Amino acid sequence: MNKKILENRYRIDKADNQIFDLLLERLDAVNTIGYIKKQEGLPVLDQERENAIYAKIDARFSTVEASFLKPIYKSIITESKKVEEL
Repeated sequence: MNKKILENRYRIDKADNQIFDLLLERLDAVNTIGYIKKQEGLPVLDQERENAIYAKIDARFSTVEASFLKPIYKSIITESKKVEEL
């Protein structure tokens, strides 16, 4: 196999492991928030918070990068709301 491909796959594997760890950290926070929302009778949906996340992406990244990140975050947020509902 091409050495440059292998090097870059190693970079991807390393990044994936970091992403996995961070997503699990995020999941822990989501679980805590879901518990608090249930205790306080708050709705799962917080549209203002979602909009703020997307605005942060738009402000920080180029159009190309944002178009890559937004669908990923949409999926993360959708799955996070499902966890909060449990």
